[in-house]
Amino acid sequence: MRILILATDIYTRGGIARYTYTLASALGDLLGPANVHVLPLLAYGDASGLHPRFRVFRPVTDRLTAAAKVQFGIKALAHARHKYDLIVCSHLGLALVAATMGFVYRIPFWVVCHGIEVWGPLPLIKRVALRQSNLLLPISRFTAQKLSEVHKIPRQRVSVVHNAISDDFERLLRAPGAAGGPETSLLHRERLILSVGSLARDLAYKGFDTVIRALPRVLERVPNLRYVIVGDGDDRPRLEQLTAEHHLQGQVTFAGSVSDEQLAQCYRSCDVFVLPSRTITTNGSCEGEGFGRVYIEASLAGKPVVGSRGGGAAEAVLRGETGLLVDPTSVEETAGAIIELLENPTAASQMGQRGREWARENFTEEALRRSLGSLLQARGFGESYA
Repeated sequence: MRILILATDIYTRGGIARYTYTLASALGDLLGPANVHVLPLLAYGDASGLHPRFRVFRPVTDRLTAAAKVQFGIKALAHARHKYDLIVCSHLGLALVAATMGFVYRIPFWVVCHGIEVWGPLPLIKRVALRQSNLLLPISRFTAQKLSEVHKIPRQRVSVVHNAISDDFERLLRAPGAAGGPETSLLHRERLILSVGSLARDLAYKGFDTVIRALPRVLERVPNLRYVIVGDGDDRPRLEQLTAEHHLQGQVTFAGSVSDEQLAQCYRSCDVFVLPSRTITTNGSCEGEGFGRVYIEASLAGKPVVGSRGGGAAEAVLRGETGLLVDPTSVEETAGAIIELLENPTAASQMGQRGREWARENFTEEALRRSLGSLLQARGFGESYA
């Protein structure tokens, strides 16, 4: 069996690129590297650190233009002549290309649905492509529900395939602490809370501002505290200004973009991971976390998490078992959850351990391979991939 994956990008460290990389790796392990090919649209990111277990074709462009999209479609159609059994589209934005390939060459195609791109009304072309797909792969039950409610997609044409953390990054998350790890935190008598995510203005729903506003309340109970934010984007100046308005410059660190090794160390060093991401509905459109892989990364590092009761993010936390869920609009609830975990280290440690067990069972490459093997078998692409 041969699969072609149409990808927005594969070399960056964004959530969709990481999802695509892990998906392709799991399929490559099941079918053999020679049978799983990835065609990226964008040449963003650095290819030098990528060690794929699949074949990657040369990306089409380093600039997203209308001409580049046409060129991508032509290149994809040319590749489709090589007798693929299945096309997997890693984002709805590429689904029209997959639908065209499916029509011309009679190749079934699946579309991955991450979140906000399918939560609301769609242009006619995207609606047609969505309905023509043979299978939709939402990354959360929340997104699967939206496909049913908003687009009336039958349940039998939907199969949830959660985010999975790559083997390489999982090993980093489980590595022993190094310089700058928890022992350094103890030496300086600081407790650490951590948030990770894009600081882009159009992703302001992630809730960094809520944590900053909650911090004065937390500091009243836990004065030896530092809040570290990993990520960058055009909303950073606003968050830095908010930090200054609350006189928290000495307690908040904006770490910016970091390497995978540094990111894993941040997870290992923190006491609590927190991201009260909001799900917002405006004029029929919805925005928020499609799932929230950062909660799973924190769990794999053995850390308790504070997440949101809304949207797909709630599926990445077992309430009361791997962490606490809060109303993401409530500064008081967010502060209370952070204080509860910091003041009860034994319970927090137990949540972290339970989170690690749960995440390893459900959100690793091994779990993804099992899920994809069963899915391929159920859809008639072979007898067994065990």
